[in-house]
Amino acid sequence: MTVHLRLHTPNGYLKGVGDSFTFPGGEHHLRDLPSVGAAAVWVADVRGASADDLVKAALWANVAHQRQMPFVLMLPYLPAARADRGEPEGARVYAELINSMNPQQVIGIDAHSPMIGRYLRNLTQLDPFPLLLRALQDADHRERYDGVISPDKGAAQRAYTAAHELGLDFYRAEKVREFDTGKILGIEMKDHLPRHGRYLVVDDICDGGGTFMGLAKETGLHRDQLGLWVTHGIFSGRAYDLREHYRHIYTTDSHPGHNRVGVATVIVPTETYMLQHVKDFSEHALRASCPPVSH
Repeated sequence: MTVHLRLHTPNGYLKGVGDSFTFPGGEHHLRDLPSVGAAAVWVADVRGASADDLVKAALWANVAHQRQMPFVLMLPYLPAARADRGEPEGARVYAELINSMNPQQVIGIDAHSPMIGRYLRNLTQLDPFPLLLRALQDADHRERYDGVISPDKGAAQRAYTAAHELGLDFYRAEKVREFDTGKILGIEMKDHLPRHGRYLVVDDICDGGGTFMGLAKETGLHRDQLGLWVTHGIFSGRAYDLREHYRHIYTTDSHPGHNRVGVATVIVPTETYMLQHVKDFSEHALRASCPPVSH
């Protein structure tokens, strides 16, 4: 299961509240709902893009709204952010599904497209850098890097920001495409990359890993000179081959794919980071618990 139902109460953060199940007909439902006397924030923590998990989160939201309590959706991997154009426009469809839950806050991390911020209401978009920094400080896999590489134009801004925050040099690579079809023909470095040193490749998503394997080959560097950070590790297909090209692969637990055996070497939890950014809804809860006095 990649959806977790939680309660934020004045006495702390409660896990294991509420249980989801599926009727024989295929409909999802909840049971063992908690009795909460004090004001609480109802939180659904969803990892990945499963529509089933989003429906379970919506059921949790429905309970919160019926009890006039605030609902927060923690969704570190914002679904379909890569489908922000064309037909169908997946980013908008998923956003409308999420908006239908009427969350008081949606917490995401490092969305692929800025369009998500236009489609989703009450979105809190978190910077991935604190998670990247934590990954690099992992005691068992600590490395010192001399530069940061952006694998393509889409990653340039986040990679540049990481380089700036880490105080490292920044290097650019770009995809080479066939002019008529847009088919990717390869990857080339746009900046001169010194042959000596260690470099960290930075991007938001790794799916099958082809871009990063192509980049590693283009640099001509040994695997011990390269590390890879991706905020969201889907790690499909032959992504396990990345270990032949990168000494360390860092990611978060935002997507269920992070657990694929033989890919990531460091996995950074996101739950605490997101919880630190849950808004203070005390006034909302106070209004709900104190209905207006009739005259």
